[in-house]
Amino acid sequence: MKKLVAPLLIGAIFGSYAFAAQDADLKAEVEALKAQMKELQNTQKKFNIEALKSQLLEVKAHDAHDNIKFSADFRTAYDAISYGTSDAAGANSTVKNGIWTNKLILNMAAQPRDDLVFRGALGMYKTFGYNNTAALNGFQNMDWYSSETPSDTTLRVKEAYFLYLGQAGDMPYTVSFGRRPSVTGFLTNLREDDTHPASPIGHNINMEFDGASFMVNVEKYTGVSGMYFKLCLGRGNSNVNGKYPAFTGFNGSNLSYAGATSLALPYSQGVSQYYAPNMDLAGLLAQLYNDGQYKVMANWFKGWNMMGADFTRVGGAGTPLDPTDDTFSMHLKDVGDLTGGALSLQVDGIGDGISDFLDDTTAFASFAWSTTHPKGVTNTIASEEGMVSAGPGMLGSSKSETGTSIYVGVQMPGFFDNDRIGIEYNHGSKYWRSFTYGEDTLIGSKLSTRGNAYEIYYNFPVLDRFLTAQIRYTYIDYDYTGSDMFFGSTGTPLTKSEAAAQGMGFVDNAQDIRLSLRYRY
Repeated sequence: MKKLVAPLLIGAIFGSYAFAAQDADLKAEVEALKAQMKELQNTQKKFNIEALKSQLLEVKAHDAHDNIKFSADFRTAYDAISYGTSDAAGANSTVKNGIWTNKLILNMAAQPRDDLVFRGALGMYKTFGYNNTAALNGFQNMDWYSSETPSDTTLRVKEAYFLYLGQAGDMPYTVSFGRRPSVTGFLTNLREDDTHPASPIGHNINMEFDGASFMVNVEKYTGVSGMYFKLCLGRGNSNVNGKYPAFTGFNGSNLSYAGATSLALPYSQGVSQYYAPNMDLAGLLAQLYNDGQYKVMANWFKGWNMMGADFTRVGGAGTPLDPTDDTFSMHLKDVGDLTGGALSLQVDGIGDGISDFLDDTTAFASFAWSTTHPKGVTNTIASEEGMVSAGPGMLGSSKSETGTSIYVGVQMPGFFDNDRIGIEYNHGSKYWRSFTYGEDTLIGSKLSTRGNAYEIYYNFPVLDRFLTAQIRYTYIDYDYTGSDMFFGSTGTPLTKSEAAAQGMGFVDNAQDIRLSLRYRY
């Protein structure tokens, strides 16, 4: 027995020493593993915070600069329009129609560099179902307003331009070329429920055109908050033949892309159309002050080679005029130049802390003017006898004529959160002329009115800011004819009695009730 116990005792002693040695090795390994884990954690933390974050920012910046960002702006609307008219005999009548429309704008933006931006917009504006307006009116899709009038499903280029942002010392400047953001400008953006106005003052310029702009920010040099000046250049009509023009005399008289001084094109009801010289515009837009509450804008412009239209009956024996069997020749020609300008004030928040209602109320007032500079030509228009002179120069006058317009409005909080109620009024004098062909009012531009125009609207959210609605009522009371027409005989301002004396009808008033839903994202 003693012989057996002794070896067992010796084995236990040596075994405990072995386990002790193994335990020491295990502890050492655990400590080493802990040290490695700690080192790995420190490395991982450092990598996550610095390297990974930096790489992620680079990827985001790359994606932001190397992609064109799109956004959708879609509106469906119903307009109930009506016109009160008087014929040459003094008889009154009312013409009514209801129009359903869809308007789609696809906005584009890209910025490959911090100093270079591209922006664009594609627009479709159509009536529901079949549309024959283009067939009945050769000016339906004119370039000045092709994306702003209901027509067909064609997706047109509404805007496409680039902006270069430079720095001359402490003075920032921008240079831009392309199809301009020139519709729904300052003041007119409120009724359209657009937060950011386009470039021009909407009171006297609201139309599509191609051109360029050069802007300098002089706030630091003048000490006047927000002050900048912008030179704007545009072309409203290019006098040019297209490729392969009419073949008559093609060996010399009708070269491609030459001036189209005598090119006749087909026109509805047998009318031939002749193109006038290049129609250009230059203007100076100035933000005189902007501190976030008070904003003062001004512009001055000059337009060269304004177009006038002559209509001559060249066929058809019907008397009085009968468009079903008469044939006309229409000539567009240069009748003179036009200058004008505007001075506008917008106040975001009435007073300072008087009440929450006034703090959230916006009010504005604007004064604009226009002056004609006739070139002494005589305009003609078809009459019952065939053709008579409708007056020389511009707007039926051989003298330089000045027109004026005032435009005031207020937009205030509504009944709920984020809804707005707006009221606007404008008045134009006898010879008032504006470039507001692109204004989105189906009865015609209210801001071109020679007379009085009244408007009230209610903008409210349906599903947050993504789906909104508008109820709008516009009423125009005309004092003179010719509002928003061409600059020759068709723009002659006549009173109702003067129009009747010349055998013409007269539009006394026009009304438009619009109900619309708008999706934006």
